[in-house]
Amino acid sequence: MVLKKMSRKKKRIFRKINPDIFYNNIDIEKFINIIMLSGKKTVARNIVYKAFNYISKNFNKNPIKIFSIALDNAAPMIESKIKKSSGIKRNYFVEIKKYRRKSLSMRWIKKYSKLRKEKFMYLKLAHEIIDASKKRGESVKKRESVHKLYNSKKNYNSDKNKNFK
Repeated sequence: MVLKKMSRKKKRIFRKINPDIFYNNIDIEKFINIIMLSGKKTVARNIVYKAFNYISKNFNKNPIKIFSIALDNAAPMIESKIKKSSGIKRNYFVEIKKYRRKSLSMRWIKKYSKLRKEKFMYLKLAHEIIDASKKRGESVKKRESVHKLYNSKKNYNSDKNKNFK
């Protein structure tokens, strides 16, 4: 009798998210869910919609396009994972799936917009989205730092392998 090993890792369950009310976009609804604190979805909706209104009025641009460009600019291609093998922790860089890239970029935009110095959250969010769409916000810098770390590690490993040949 052969026993099969069960994998310990659970499979990701995708929940169906309905598109948001105003723009009919699923990404915006996910972003509202990320902005939301302690179940106050109407507050999160007001913050996001005010930020989009501010973008459309003050910058005369389509806020949905700017938001999607900002997500693409802040989304990392790779991420560092720690794997423990034979008692040694090692960092491995792994390519990220599309849904993970989007969620990371949304989280970074939220995190770095909170750290900005404007008075209201919708202003902080609007300016971070604008900066990320122009490739100069803190969330884009975070992505660049992750990529620099990957490139330096890759170059270090390639130099190390050349010395042994």
